[in-house]
Amino acid sequence: MPHIRVRGIAFDELESVSDILIENLAEVTDTPNSHFTLEYQSTTYLAVGGASPAYPFFDFLWFDRGDEIKQKVALIFEELFRPLVDRGQDITVLFHDLQGKDYYENGEHF
Repeated sequence: MPHIRVRGIAFDELESVSDILIENLAEVTDTPNSHFTLEYQSTTYLAVGGASPAYPFFDFLWFDRGDEIKQKVALIFEELFRPLVDRGQDITVLFHDLQGKDYYENGEHF
């Protein structure tokens, strides 16, 4: 079920690494590849003075697997996306830990 919302990176760059990203995440989290979804969000960042350069931002929605796995997941994003961004630019991964009691699929609780 891990769902990843992606913004601040070009669609073609995300698409170019999406297969290896999902393969690596599936291995680290012990989750089948088919359970992952990537959602691309076209975003314009604004700061004082107008438009601002974007930086890659990944919202990772999942059922918590602990801090050790979070660190490994964050490093996967760093390693794959660092070559695609300007030097010194931030790459942010924000984990949203979902609770099983709040998860419904097709109207059914899991």
